[in-house]
Amino acid sequence: MSSAFVVNADIKPPNDITQASRSLFIKCDLMEFLFEGIDELEPTEPNLKLVDVNLIGVIYTAKLAAHYFHRQPRETFDRCLIVVGSIMGFIDTQGSSIYGAAKHGVRGLMCCLRRKGALRVNLLAPWFTATDIMPRDFMESLTQQFRAQGLDFAAVEDAVSAVFRIITDSSINGRSIAVVPRQLSASGYLDLDLDDFVAGTPADKMQKVASSISYGFMSK
Repeated sequence: MSSAFVVNADIKPPNDITQASRSLFIKCDLMEFLFEGIDELEPTEPNLKLVDVNLIGVIYTAKLAAHYFHRQPRETFDRCLIVVGSIMGFIDTQGSSIYGAAKHGVRGLMCCLRRKGALRVNLLAPWFTATDIMPRDFMESLTQQFRAQGLDFAAVEDAVSAVFRIITDSSINGRSIAVVPRQLSASGYLDLDLDDFVAGTPADKMQKVASSISYGFMSK
């Protein structure tokens, strides 16, 4: 393809990918699609602190948990890990897309770990929860918007109850427990029932096949 133009770039360092995208725009003469004056602005780097806190930190915690749980006799200790996700790991949000992506990542981590058998792992997925770190004007605005649609904030005490239920019921594994407004559940929490595919569907078939694959050959 003589008209093809390839730009090599490491997508990790932001300056490299920024320069690559700039080269692509210039080479392909795509600047005409930009609004007048926008070419004077430099693209900004995304703020990845939300990913560091909400996903990378969880990965480190899960790794440490697996390491130390492995040293505990299974007959004596219930190896229970609860990762904190969010309802935003399941639904679309008009808020921070990076936050939503991080929480989807936490959900993916739980789904992958739950089948390994090394520990019991579940996800806590709170709805909007009123806490002291939330600005008062933001809280008041959300309260009005929620109540206009028949909902409210989730309660901190219901999150505690959900955690207690997961810890004390050893049969719960690989589940996403949402902390929700009382209008949706009298207990303030429920199993979202979104962690498994409907039997017989293409996704269910692929899940079963993927779960049966051995990756031992990759270590050779």
